[in-house]
Amino acid sequence: MVSDNMPSVNDQENIPGYKEYELDVEQILRNELPGFFEGIPPAALTMKNIVAIPRHAKGAYLLLHNGSPVYAGKTDTRHGFRDRLKRHHGTLAHRVGLDPGDVSFKAARVMVFSNFDVEAILINEMRKRLPGSLPWNDSGFGSNDPGHRREGQEPAKFDLEWPVDVDRHLDWIKPGSHNLSGLLALLKNRLPYLLRYQPQLVNRKSKKGASPASDPFREVRETMVCLSDAPISTKSVLKAVIDTLPANQWQATIFPNRAILYRAIENYRYATDIIRKKQS
Repeated sequence: MVSDNMPSVNDQENIPGYKEYELDVEQILRNELPGFFEGIPPAALTMKNIVAIPRHAKGAYLLLHNGSPVYAGKTDTRHGFRDRLKRHHGTLAHRVGLDPGDVSFKAARVMVFSNFDVEAILINEMRKRLPGSLPWNDSGFGSNDPGHRREGQEPAKFDLEWPVDVDRHLDWIKPGSHNLSGLLALLKNRLPYLLRYQPQLVNRKSKKGASPASDPFREVRETMVCLSDAPISTKSVLKAVIDTLPANQWQATIFPNRAILYRAIENYRYATDIIRKKQS
């Protein structure tokens, strides 16, 4: 009687007419993926081109600055190309000395790669072929917000080289009188970089019958801020806000990658500018 039991690994090598083939997907990716990217024509990193990519498509991608590859990344099931490239699009806007129009991308949908670090494979192989390429991969580009109370951290190389442009004209904010809370909310929602401020400055409904003393920030939130006809920028808005607040209490601070507004007077090592109310 012939047994149906599975033969051992060693026995399988001696089975007549039978061999096992293992597909080395990782080696195939190493050999073929960089060359595949070379055949993809770059597209400008614009919202129109980003949303043209199939929804939820995932794989590996390259960012190019003036035609040279500067960053390699990958997406996953949760965050496809659209989400990741939209995030980069925002990061690259309003940077001193960096024109977003000089940045393009290439994206390659990889159907099966969940068990492989496609990003690391692409980075390693491209750097072998083109030494010195992909400098943004080691620069902190694409990092998350470090959060409040971490302003003492040394800025990333990318942010030091391409700091946010707080002097850029914001044509979506009009001159005139603005409610402080609404003005800050508008600025935070529209800026392509981070603006963080005292949570109590967010406009919220007061409890019925609550006294002003129970909400000490209510008067501050309802303060009106006057913006002049001069070109309006993030810096000019923050200066105007600080000028309406009590002296020696509030401070706006500019960092290479963000701005903050808090009721605290503090000197930050890595601040590029500190805005305080001048004594009258």
